[in-house]
Amino acid sequence: MKARWWLVGIAVAVIAARGSCRCGGTTREPVRIATFNIEDFPKDDRQVAGAFAQIAATGASIVALQEIVETHRFERAMAERLGADWQVAFEPSPRHPNHHLGVLFDRNRWSLVGLTVHDGTRLEEGRNKPTLEVRLRSVGGGGIVRVLVVHLKAGGDGRAIRARQYTALAQIAETAQASGERVVLLGDFNATDDDGDRGDLAALAAKSGLVWASEPLACSAFWDRDDGCFRSRLDHVLAWARPARIEAAGACATDGCDWQDSCPLYRDEVSDHCPVVVTFE
Repeated sequence: MKARWWLVGIAVAVIAARGSCRCGGTTREPVRIATFNIEDFPKDDRQVAGAFAQIAATGASIVALQEIVETHRFERAMAERLGADWQVAFEPSPRHPNHHLGVLFDRNRWSLVGLTVHDGTRLEEGRNKPTLEVRLRSVGGGGIVRVLVVHLKAGGDGRAIRARQYTALAQIAETAQASGERVVLLGDFNATDDDGDRGDLAALAAKSGLVWASEPLACSAFWDRDDGCFRSRLDHVLAWARPARIEAAGACATDGCDWQDSCPLYRDEVSDHCPVVVTFE
């Protein structure tokens, strides 16, 4: 039986996060933002426990969410496992009731300003997902952050649709950038094509003026295939500035992009994606 080594990593990370010093409030806290596709949440109680343990371990005060099926179940688990200081804003999408986008945030750090759904990425008569924009104001007086959450068309055969979604995203991101507020665009880009998808990500960064923060992070998520488990380029972050650090968490914390004979237990117990975390000093 494979060891649940990813649980050990979560426990260590949670302890480290809790032990961080605010030094009497004189030290400026870094901004940590994560993106996490929690596959078909909630599949079972084990996934609920594992997913929220992973969220806590990131130390992020903002988490972009994808593939939330039961939003009320997520909200109950959030209150039980993270406490009353946390809030989540979901995209209300009757055309995609099974996979909601959302933004989870710590109300000690952020307050909700507003929510907008951009339909430009839906395409094909609305059969694809929109882009969710959530504006959060820093409680500490650091201004507003616009969080743009995406979940683009999946699969190699979806490459042409993703290219059109990137075109729509560029317009959405440019408009957000024109506000002068801090902008972060992140989520599941399903970037499975080294040349095409990564080229589109680079072009999106250039057009929008955002920094492709996850460019050096070669592999960020597991993708189940018949011949094994491939660490694939799926989750990405573009942001207003270059982060001090970017990392893949959970079972993706180790380096390497090679095919695996089998997926880790994390793949079945939590998600086929791992959180990607950016830290701004």
